[in-house]
Amino acid sequence: MVRKLRRWLSIRSERRLKAWLIGITLIILVFKLLIIPHPWPELTPESCTSPPIDGARCGLIFDEAHYIPAVRKMLNGEAANNEHPPLSKVLMMLGIMIFGDNPYGWRTLITICGAASVYLIGLLAYALTKSFRASVIAAALLGFDITSFNLSSIAMLDSPALAFSLLGAYLYLRRKLILSGFSLGLALLSKLSTAFILLAILLYDLARASYERASFREVMGSWVNVIERVCFTSVIILIVGLATYDYAYGAFQTPFEHLDFILNYHSMLTFSENDIVDMPLSWTNPVFQFPRASYFVVSVQVDSLKAYHPIAYYGMQTPLWWMTWIVFVFAIYLACAKIRAGEFPDLELFTLCWLFTNYLIYFPLAHILHRWVYSFYFYNSVPIIAVAISKLLEGEKGSEIILYFLLAGQLCFFLYFFPVKPQWFIDFLLWLNLPA
Repeated sequence: MVRKLRRWLSIRSERRLKAWLIGITLIILVFKLLIIPHPWPELTPESCTSPPIDGARCGLIFDEAHYIPAVRKMLNGEAANNEHPPLSKVLMMLGIMIFGDNPYGWRTLITICGAASVYLIGLLAYALTKSFRASVIAAALLGFDITSFNLSSIAMLDSPALAFSLLGAYLYLRRKLILSGFSLGLALLSKLSTAFILLAILLYDLARASYERASFREVMGSWVNVIERVCFTSVIILIVGLATYDYAYGAFQTPFEHLDFILNYHSMLTFSENDIVDMPLSWTNPVFQFPRASYFVVSVQVDSLKAYHPIAYYGMQTPLWWMTWIVFVFAIYLACAKIRAGEFPDLELFTLCWLFTNYLIYFPLAHILHRWVYSFYFYNSVPIIAVAISKLLEGEKGSEIILYFLLAGQLCFFLYFFPVKPQWFIDFLLWLNLPA
């Protein structure tokens, strides 16, 4: 009877959680859908397919200037942008086929993936913390992260890649290993850097197996089982996807040649001493921040002293990004404390593995190997920061007040830097003598 009652309460709690997550996700999706047509292109698609491309007049935001012309060539049967896997671009192609060659076609399916990430991070948070409140707050923190919102609202590779990665990580925690590998394979087919997320899962699983198993043989047996089901499955999906693309477009003779081309291409992207690079520490340091990146900004001059920006897509630090090192330090501390107490630190270790492979790895890549790095690479680390800080600050009244202030800060950044401002809001900001 007691077991049935606990099961009923658990199902009821999960249903309530999903209802809240759906609500937050729909709010974010509505915001995303409202801004899709801004900016709208002035030039025809034919004028915006081959270089030189006027991104502003073509209505292309940030790296859309690379991907949308490539997608148009792919629609015409021409292999393009082979340095990246094809799945995100296939989603853009599908959107164009449904909604036309316009911003709705380019961005709608990518936008849906971005909104889905908000729902998925809530599920992932609950799988790690079993806390309803922490899971809802984690979803809200990610949903109202303005940089993540901007990146997942435009036609780039990152939004589908993260959505499939979060789904794969959630399925792994639910021990649905084959499905996890399939989803992570789709993530790799969207953007190859999601291999870092797969690596985080494998490291976490090895640590968990080492804690739970009695002998080295049992540890390796358990870990190899996960590698076979998750890693091999994802690699097979990647190879099959590349092979399908190569066959359809005649790009490469084998998917292995294509994969070799991708790896060689990215290994050559190095910077020199005179180049200006936003190093990884500047992504999370609130004192020495990287310069705010203008992805797409329209300026309207009011008079000689005052101007406003009806459209302004920025990449910047947010209050959530400032929590990175706090999360990192406390995760190490709590992980050590739990291990000494005979408890496995699920959340803390999962967080550390994710941060090591998706954030800290860029320090040696940038400083030692001189690989180009960009601040928007932190997009893959934002979800785990949201989950960890939501749980770490839960429980005590003082820390929960800090958590709600953090959520309020995220919301204020979201509203103030919202990329497409209505005129009444612009007028209100100008009336307050604030930059608009």
